[in-house]
Amino acid sequence: MDKKISIIIPVYNVEKYISRCLDSILANTYQNTEIILVNDGSKDDSQKIIEEYKKKYTDKIILIEQENKGPAEARNVGIVKASGEYIMFIDSDDFIEKDYIENYANQIKEDDYDLVMGGLYRSNDEKNLYEVALKDDMWSLYRIMGPYTRLYKLKFLKENNIEFKKVNIGEDIYFNMQVNNLAKKIKIINYVGYHWYVNNESISNTMHKDIKNLELDKMLNLSYDVLKEKNAINKGNIQYIELFYYNFIIWVLQWTTKKTKFKEMSKEYNRLFNWLSERFPDYKKNKLIRLTKPEGERLSVRFMFWAFMIAHKLHFGKIIVFIFSRIR
Repeated sequence: MDKKISIIIPVYNVEKYISRCLDSILANTYQNTEIILVNDGSKDDSQKIIEEYKKKYTDKIILIEQENKGPAEARNVGIVKASGEYIMFIDSDDFIEKDYIENYANQIKEDDYDLVMGGLYRSNDEKNLYEVALKDDMWSLYRIMGPYTRLYKLKFLKENNIEFKKVNIGEDIYFNMQVNNLAKKIKIINYVGYHWYVNNESISNTMHKDIKNLELDKMLNLSYDVLKEKNAINKGNIQYIELFYYNFIIWVLQWTTKKTKFKEMSKEYNRLFNWLSERFPDYKKNKLIRLTKPEGERLSVRFMFWAFMIAHKLHFGKIIVFIFSRIR
């Protein structure tokens, strides 16, 4: 018999998109699923829409309504409620291809994986803007750190006490850093069927604009400390973890300092790279920061890793960040 998969969807003010999301799931070729909708205090007509779906698909949909607590708490509630052997997360403004669930489910028929992971499309209303296809290598685990495009074994999550933490940036990082480095059996598939939709009104696009409003220190410390507590950092994975944090810090600085004066940006730059050097003293010698590595990554991204490290070592990385933040 096909293994049951619980699909967890946090819902918050998505009346424009939730029907498309649900229709794409209900149209999937794999049917042994339950859909757990957690309405996280929506103020629009999202609740009305999902109640209509609940009436039509009584045995398929579980509906939970709560006051607004954020996507991390909504996903945690879904994990507790899930009855499937495996779980998936789908964001309520995203959608999937008809064979999406089946492509993942076919893998767990072959072996008892803790995690199955695939790629995604970045999409708008008109087309797919770009595609992220994954190769079966360790760096692919860090290329997409959102909880979507992944199939998780529920028993594995519960045995390792893996849950989301409420922070306004990177709750996905806290969660998947543990998954990436505690899972014993991982399968990365060369399949792309998830559409990560460009929604300018979403939480991720409205909160992550000013570095001063972000709980960066909290997220960085939580995600690193939990790996140390669970002895999840070792010689085999430390360079990948190190590279991810290096990449993330560059990304944050470029995307959240557009309105920040150079002096203030410089202070944030020093603070974040001091955090990195305290935990990874040899990060400047990371052997994955080359034009030929990490394998599987796009050449443009590898070049960015490599070129920025040169600029950073020569003490003009701040200027590069300042310029890029203005032209983004």
